[in-house]
Amino acid sequence: MSSQQLVDYVREQLKHESKLSVVCERVFERCLAPSSGGEGCDNMTMILVQFKKPVNSTASVENQPIASNPSSEKEKTTAKAK
Repeated sequence: MSSQQLVDYVREQLKHESKLSVVCERVFERCLAPSSGGEGCDNMTMILVQFKKPVNSTASVENQPIASNPSSEKEKTTAKAK
């Protein structure tokens, strides 16, 4: 199975199954060799990650709060103390 075939297969499985562990099991069932000695007989590991959709997709970067720099805050406090 090529990388693109795997992507297509996983996408198709995700249309019908929400549990990622079940999708991984199905991939292994499809990819494992039917008998020992061929491709698919080695240890196999799969990590399948599904990102959550953004809650508010219309929010722009301009509206996001800017994280302060802890080192510059420390410098300001030190300068005030002098």
